[in-house]
This record gives sequence, structure tokens and C-alpha cells, in this order.
Amino acid sequence: MALGTYPGLNAPLVRDRETTLIYYYWSGHSRRGSLAESRLKQQAERLVRECFGEMHLPYRLEWAHDDLILFFGAPKELTPAPYKRSLLTAALAYKKKLEETLARRSMSEDVRLHAGCSFGLIKRGQGSERKRHEMLREAMQSSNHPDALEDALRMSELESLLEAKALRCVYQPIMDIRQGRPLGYEALSRPQNSSAFAGPLPLFEFAERAGMDYALDQLAREQAISGSAGLHSGEKLFLNLTPQIINDPQFTPWQTLALLKKHRLTPDQVVFEITERSSIQDFGSVERVLAHYRSQGYKIAIDDVGAGYSSLLSIVELKPDYIKVDRSIVSGLHADTYKAHILETLVLTATRMGIGLIAEGVETEEELNKLREMGVHYAQGYLLGRPGEIRQLRA
Repeated sequence: MALGTYPGLNAPLVRDRETTLIYYYWSGHSRRGSLAESRLKQQAERLVRECFGEMHLPYRLEWAHDDLILFFGAPKELTPAPYKRSLLTAALAYKKKLEETLARRSMSEDVRLHAGCSFGLIKRGQGSERKRHEMLREAMQSSNHPDALEDALRMSELESLLEAKALRCVYQPIMDIRQGRPLGYEALSRPQNSSAFAGPLPLFEFAERAGMDYALDQLAREQAISGSAGLHSGEKLFLNLTPQIINDPQFTPWQTLALLKKHRLTPDQVVFEITERSSIQDFGSVERVLAHYRSQGYKIAIDDVGAGYSSLLSIVELKPDYIKVDRSIVSGLHADTYKAHILETLVLTATRMGIGLIAEGVETEEELNKLREMGVHYAQGYLLGRPGEIRQLRA
């Protein structure tokens, strides 16, 4: 099948267009120039129509030796963001088909398929070819990363999520297990209608890698506060706060106070949870921001104690109001002497320092009874309440 023999390929550039360039190449001992190589290229072209379909058919297709370059332009009648996501999904499906083709033809065990992408506006005129070359270089660089297309899809979905504010907030009760009533609720963010993120942890981890963690954290906090209707006076709202956010130059602590006033909450009802799963590099800057929060009446908790790298140091340096013991210590506590000894030390430390201790991930009555026996006052977990809306949890 000759290059460009079906409509759409190599079509002239008739207008300025937002373009996506997707670049595929295979590396290894591939018998360059052989008949098998020619047939593989023909199969690769046939798969373009099969995988991309009419809506995503490229307007230009080029071969540069073994490198396949596809140019796509979004139709004017389609919304750019959904089109981009569906195009990248098709590009991943095409990559998978090409990999299967390479495996079947068994040209060499060393042959590997790589893919990259870039985005930009190609305008009519003398600069269009230069722009195409710039985009090609960018796509080639991105292809050095094995998950370039997947990350491009994740970035597209993250940008759309932020624009549409498509985060749903649910709340899990933190119970006073002595008195059988809520101490408060932890706000937990969930991405809505997400195909690229399996849950909140992959979403927030990717946002941090992409340098968009501040924007996502700000949205999560806004949603958590605005959705906290039903919180009683004296009950706490626990909000996650990472040390990386505190060090972000865009970070503005006073914005939270404005949000609370808008929704008739007070700072003494808010507990900021500092995650313990990554080491805090600069305690000085974190302490300065937390001092600002404390001066306004906010409380501080250290989350995931026992799962991170510097639990005891964080307790000493940050002097929290609460520490949350990670589920890795709580799970099976009643049948594990070593876990019981660790928790006993944390209970003693918290008591002497005037810190509230919260056991996370409580799922069985045996665990709960052991926690009461050891003098733990607060607990959180599926046994005590699954995440939901605060008003529904009270029903």
C-alpha cells in the first residue's frame, strides 16, 4: 500500500491549525531496507485507519527511514480538550497494535517501539515548516521516556479536571472511641469520570511530577471546605497539606481563611494533615508557615506516622496537635506483639506531649478493642465509617 493513498494523509495545510504531532520509531537490529521492513511499514499505514478512525485521521503522514510521523488537527466543530484525550487514547491503541505486529513478525528480539508527541499551532506561510521541525524535535525528545503518550494523556486529563473543577470530595469520620461520637471528618478528594487516574493517589502524584500540585491542592481545599455542610460546632475538618505545597512560591495561607468565612467555619475547626510519606527537606520553612496557621487558630496533624522516613523527627520539629498512626501498624495489631510495642511507644509519647493520637485503617472489632485497651482515644477506618457526605453519614 503506497503512502498517502487514502483521504486525509498528506492533505495540504489549508488553514492555521492546532496540531498534535505523534512520532513512532523502533530501535534494534531491524534489517533496515529489507522486504520484511517494507511490509511492516505497509502494515503500520493500514493500522492508522483502523486505530484512529475517520474522526482522528491524520492530515499528514511521513516516513523518515524507520520513523513514522503523524500530524493531527482538531476539527473546528469539536471541543479541543475531549478531542485531544480521545486522540491520545487512539495513539496508545495504535502503539499497542504496532507492538503486536513487531512481535508477530519477529524481526529481532532486540526491536523496541518508542513513541512521543508534541503540541503546537502551525500557521500558514513560510514559518510552517520550521514549526513542524520544532515539534518533531520535541516529540523525538519525549519518545525517550517510555510513558510519554500515557503522561501526555494524564496531563490532558489533569488540565481538563482543573478547568472543570471535576473533583468530588467525600468525608470519612474520625471517631472518639471512648465516647462514640465524631471528633471530625477527613476530607478525601476523588477525580470524577477519570480514565487516566485509577484514584486520588496517582492523580496527586502525577500533579506533583508535572508541577501542578499547587493548583490541584488549591482546588481540593476549596471543594473540601465548600462541601463540609453538616459539620457541627466543635467538630474538626481534616485537610491534607504536603510540605511541597508549603514551599511553592504561589502558596498563600490566608486564602483558606477567606474560604472558611464564606462557608461559616472557623479556623479552630480545621486540622491540616502534613503527609509523612515523603521526607521533609526543610523543616524551617514548614515550621514558619505552620506558625502562621497556628496564630490564626488552626491545628496541625502529622499523617501516616510509621509509614514515612522521619516520623519521630517530624513530631519533635513540628509539635503537632494530632498524630495519625498508619494502617501498616494498626492492621492485625491485636495479634502482633511488635506492632503493639510500637504503638505503645507512640501512645506514651503522645500522652506526655499532649498530642491526640488517631489510629488509621481500623477494619475489625479485634483491632478496635485492642486500641481501646492500649489507651488510644481516636480512630478512623471502614469499621467506623466509610467516606461519604457528612449529612448522609449522620443519618
